[in-house]
Amino acid sequence: MINTTGNITLDPAQDPIEKHYTAAGRSAVDDQLKSSHLRDEPADPTLTFGEIDNFWETMYLRLETAIKDTGLAGVFSDPGKHELRDWLNRQVLNRRHLQKVQFLKLDGLGIHWDVPMSRDHAWEIMYNRLLAFNKEHGHCRVPYQWKEDKQLALWVLRQRKQYADGKMLSYREQLLKEIEFTWQVQDLYDAQWNDHYQELLGFYNRHGHFNVPGSEKKLVSWMERQRLQKKKKFLSEERETRLNNIQFIWDFTAVKKKNWEGRYKELCEFKQIHGHSFVPVNYKKNKSLGIWIALQRKLESKGKLPPEKIKKLDKLNFVWSRDTSGRLQSDLDSLWENHFEKLTDYYRKHGTCQVSLKIEPALQGWTVWQRKLYYEDKLSAQRIAKLNTISFPWSVNEGYWQKMYQLLLGFHEQFGHSRVPSQWPQNPRLATWVYRMKLLRHELSPEKTNLLNKLGFEWPIQKKVFVAWPFMYKRLLAFKQEFGHTRVPVYWERDPKLGKWVSRMRNESAKISQARCALLDAIGFEWRVVSKDKKKAAA
Repeated sequence: MINTTGNITLDPAQDPIEKHYTAAGRSAVDDQLKSSHLRDEPADPTLTFGEIDNFWETMYLRLETAIKDTGLAGVFSDPGKHELRDWLNRQVLNRRHLQKVQFLKLDGLGIHWDVPMSRDHAWEIMYNRLLAFNKEHGHCRVPYQWKEDKQLALWVLRQRKQYADGKMLSYREQLLKEIEFTWQVQDLYDAQWNDHYQELLGFYNRHGHFNVPGSEKKLVSWMERQRLQKKKKFLSEERETRLNNIQFIWDFTAVKKKNWEGRYKELCEFKQIHGHSFVPVNYKKNKSLGIWIALQRKLESKGKLPPEKIKKLDKLNFVWSRDTSGRLQSDLDSLWENHFEKLTDYYRKHGTCQVSLKIEPALQGWTVWQRKLYYEDKLSAQRIAKLNTISFPWSVNEGYWQKMYQLLLGFHEQFGHSRVPSQWPQNPRLATWVYRMKLLRHELSPEKTNLLNKLGFEWPIQKKVFVAWPFMYKRLLAFKQEFGHTRVPVYWERDPKLGKWVSRMRNESAKISQARCALLDAIGFEWRVVSKDKKKAAA
C-alpha cells in the first residue's frame, strides 16, 4: 500500500516478513541489511536527506542510460556495472521502503520485481509460495516431489535440513514456526497417517463399512500397508489400538466368504426365475452379479477357485469359460429366432417389415441391426433366406417401396387400374410415387418392373397442356350448340380434355367462383348426371 508520506509499504498484517521485522525490532533487521549490503544510502553518515535523494536520482539516471544502451540484461552481464547492479538489487529488495515516485520510475524501466535478486530475496519468494500452499491445504506439509510445484517441495526439504544442522537464521525460523511448519520427517509421517485415518473414518461414517473401492487408490494402499505392518510387527501399539477402536478389518477372509455366499444366493434366485445360471456379464438388473460370474470363470480357468466352490456352482449347471462360446451361440440363435417370429407376426398384421419405432421400438432396432450385418457381409445365408421369405427390406428405401407398392395394389383392387390421379386427395404421396416410378423406369430392378407390370402399370408420361378456363368454357359452349346439352363423356375421343374438364367442374363445384358458376348455369350446365341404369330404375 502507499502510505501518507508517499512511500510504498505492505500492511504488516498481510506481509509476514514485515510483521516479523516489526516484532523483532527495526535495529536488528538493519544490522542484517548492513551485513548483506542491502542499505539504500551511501556509507557516509554525514549526508543530508537532500543529498541522499540526489544520490538516488544520480543512480537512477545511470540505470536509465544503461538500459537504453544495452537493455536490462546488459546491466547484469557487464562486469563494469557491478556498482549499478548492486544498487538495483537493493532497490528491488527494499521496494517496500521506496517512495511512490521512485517505485513508479523503476517500474517504468521494466524492472522484474519478483525475480530473485539475492538469496534473501529468493527465500522471501519461496516463503510466500509456502503461505499460498498453507492457505489452500490448511497445512505446510508439501509432499515430497510434489508435481504441482517441485521447486517448493525441494525448498521445504532444504529448510528442514538447515534447521537440523543449526544453520537457519533466527528470523526465518520464527516465520516458519508461526505457520506451524513441520520440522521433523517423522512428524510429517505422523501427520500423513492421521490424515488417512480420518479419511477412513469419514468413509465408514458415510457407508457403514470398510470395503473401500479400488478407485480410492491412496486410501486402499494405506490400508494394505497397515495390515502388512501389523503382520510384520512394525505397527505401533498406539496406531493398532486406534484402528481396533473403529473395528478395522485386519483379515478379509471372513468378509470375502460372506460376500461369495451372498452372490451365490443371488445366482440361485436368478436360476429359479430364468431356468438357467448363464448370467450375462452386462446384466442390467444386477451388474455386480454379472461381474462376479465372470470372476468365477477366470479364477477357475487359472486353477485358483477352491474345489468346494466349484462343486457348489456345478449344482446350478454353471457355465464355465470352456463352455461359454457354445452356450452363448445357442442363446443368441434362440434370441434371433424369437425376433424373427415377432417380425413375421408384425408382417402379417401390418403387411410390411418396415417396423414402426412407435409400435415396436425393440423390434425396429433389431431390424436395423440385421441390415447392418447384411451390408457388412456378416449375416449368414440361412438367415438372409429366412428374412427374404417375408419380403424383408434390406434398406430403408426398399421398405418404403414395398409399402407404396402395397398401397398401389389396394388402389388397383378398388378401381381396376393403376392410373392414380395426379394429387389424388385420398393419398397424394401415392400419386407422387407413381409418377416417380415412371421417371425411374430404366433404373428399377427387373423384379420391381415385373411387379408393376402385373398391375397393368402405364409407363409413358403424358405431358399436360394447360388450357385457361375461358377457352375450355368456349369449347363446352361449342359442344352445347352441336349436341344440345352439356353432358360431355369423360373419355370423349374427339376432345378428351373437355370431358375431364367437365367432370372436374362437377366434382369441384364448391371451389368454383360464383361468376363462373353463373356462366355455366346460363348455358344449362348439368351439375349432376344420372346414369341410364338409374333412369330405367326410376321409370
